[in-house]
Amino acid sequence: MTASTPAPHAFAAVRVCAVTARGAVRAGNEDAVLVLDWISQSPRARVTDLTTAWTPPLACAVADGLGGHRAGELASRLAAADLANRYIAWDSPRAVHDGIVAVGRALHDTAARQPGTAGMRTTIAGVLLTGDGAYVFNVGDSRAYRITDGYLEQLSVDDSGPDGATVTQCLGDPPADPLAPHVALASLDPAGARFLLCTDGVHGQLDERRLRAICRTPDPRALVETLRDEVYAAGAADNLTAVVVDVLPLPGEPHPGDPER
Repeated sequence: MTASTPAPHAFAAVRVCAVTARGAVRAGNEDAVLVLDWISQSPRARVTDLTTAWTPPLACAVADGLGGHRAGELASRLAAADLANRYIAWDSPRAVHDGIVAVGRALHDTAARQPGTAGMRTTIAGVLLTGDGAYVFNVGDSRAYRITDGYLEQLSVDDSGPDGATVTQCLGDPPADPLAPHVALASLDPAGARFLLCTDGVHGQLDERRLRAICRTPDPRALVETLRDEVYAAGAADNLTAVVVDVLPLPGEPHPGDPER
């Protein structure tokens, strides 16, 4: 390490609370979630709560499949699994960008092998925790937010048309349409950090004011449970996936996910 390179921050642990489930309309769950190398596509809305020691790199992501029921399920699940196999080598913004492009190309190649999967695609949004900070990435309209002192800040960039209903790029798009993943490096304060990842079945179902109010919930599990319950109360027209990632500080530091008192 050179003198000009800042020392990486150390943290106590990472806690992740997540839910992915079928909504009230669709027959299956075309969303998928990656949580610390664990992948789920459960139809049932049970919250998973996992904690691991601070051993970066660590990744979490959500994916929302497109291309019809069975193809959409496969697309999101394959993308999550491929990302889990690749992210260990992503050590720079360029590496993250190129890695996501590779995931998209592999999904397109797989889709082309069978008529039933032709055209399957998926969104992706995630956070990669490293000693240098958090690489936040997305393709499509799934979102990544940072929550600081209860304040919600969108870090991802929506790939959608003016009406918000059309997704303009996805993993699995033909190579003739070059993929342009959004990648940003977010700093990690020694006091820790909180991130929210979700598909449009969450952020598209709740109005922004309500979403912001829910994100002031201090406890990550209660936050995810409230998002789930309010999405169902609003009709759950789509599948829903939400992940809260807490980077926990060493003893003596306050956590920035908590609202100011």
